[in-house]
Amino acid sequence: MMKVYTVSELTMAIKDLIEGSFPPIWVEGEVTNYRPSASGHLYFDLKDEVALIQCVMWRENRMLTTIEISNGKKLRVYGELQVYAKGGRYNLNISRIYPVGIGELQIKFEELKRKLQALGLFDISHKKPIPEFAERIGIVTALDGAAIKDVINIAKRRYNGIEIVVRQSRVQGDGAAYEIAQGINEFNEYGDVDLIIVGRGGGSIEDLWAFNEEIVAYAIYNSKIPVISAVGHEVDFTIADFVADYRAPTPSAAAEIAVKDASELLENISIMDKRIKHGLTKRVNQLNEKLISIKRSYGIKRLKNLIYQKWQTIDEFHHRLSPAFVQPLVQRKTELKFLIQELEREAIQFINNRKNDVVRIEGELSGINPKATLKRGYSICYKLPQRKVVTSSKLLSKEDEVEIEFHKGKAKCEVLQIEN
Repeated sequence: MMKVYTVSELTMAIKDLIEGSFPPIWVEGEVTNYRPSASGHLYFDLKDEVALIQCVMWRENRMLTTIEISNGKKLRVYGELQVYAKGGRYNLNISRIYPVGIGELQIKFEELKRKLQALGLFDISHKKPIPEFAERIGIVTALDGAAIKDVINIAKRRYNGIEIVVRQSRVQGDGAAYEIAQGINEFNEYGDVDLIIVGRGGGSIEDLWAFNEEIVAYAIYNSKIPVISAVGHEVDFTIADFVADYRAPTPSAAAEIAVKDASELLENISIMDKRIKHGLTKRVNQLNEKLISIKRSYGIKRLKNLIYQKWQTIDEFHHRLSPAFVQPLVQRKTELKFLIQELEREAIQFINNRKNDVVRIEGELSGINPKATLKRGYSICYKLPQRKVVTSSKLLSKEDEVEIEFHKGKAKCEVLQIEN
């Protein structure tokens, strides 16, 4: 019997056939009917002279690319064929997008850039500050290149006392990326540099490719020492530039960033010195004028007059003290001193008498203190737990606990036998 399909069954069969037959593919075409949604998803069609295919790019993929899309633009896209069963049509679900004409290395660059950015290697929070006054700089580059000469010449011209340590490394070709990464790691193990410059002169994307390798990116990211990337010319960008703590457009610019100009510093110090001296002089003059004003003020004059008046009063009082007035005071002072001595003797005698009374009473109390008897070998028995004094064996029962207090120390006991 001939099989009859429902629309859903036929659509699902087509869906399985198409989606199962095509792995993710690259497609080129011209953008038409471009319609971005408010939610961030992109919908458009790709066409050529003969055919057209519908495309969709979901928001999570759109956020990973910086390529601008517009009608009439030619694109190379990467995605999967999918069948939309409800509408009975198929479309291309796009995950990556590049302008037409871009080379394979550029595609590889964009893919690695997107991957490392998603992993957080470009985050600004991870970047370390460049030291303001570096004393020793490490450089990872080729010894026969122009970059090392430019860096050394500019650095020494700006500050002749700067120390430069160079780690020789190939900067292009097979094995270059490994040597660059190894150089960065060795400087971290060495630890005696304030800053690392990684770079080379300009060139094609192929020449600069060693600085786009993942091994170099992770070496820069894991470096405990700040890293300046100085690769190529100002228009050249590499993965190393995005990961580094600072991106210099050229090796020469890296030297200017890393090394402060000594002449500029001296000039700035001279200017600051003049400003400080001028400010101090101005402040001293202001305070001096204020002091002069205070000295001339009525308040200070009034204070001096009051002091002079008190001095005059004291002098007049001194002159008024005649011998006839002073002699009775001296005699009265002698009598007062004798009286004080008599009072002191009586007070001492009274205190001694009271001490003797205290000693006598203390002896009497000690004699009638029950615990004083303990010194002669007696003891006190308490019934536990009430701690009641036992005056008769009739108050006790077998296995009762008692506490016996001696002159020195106590003992807890158990009653084993009672005799009345």
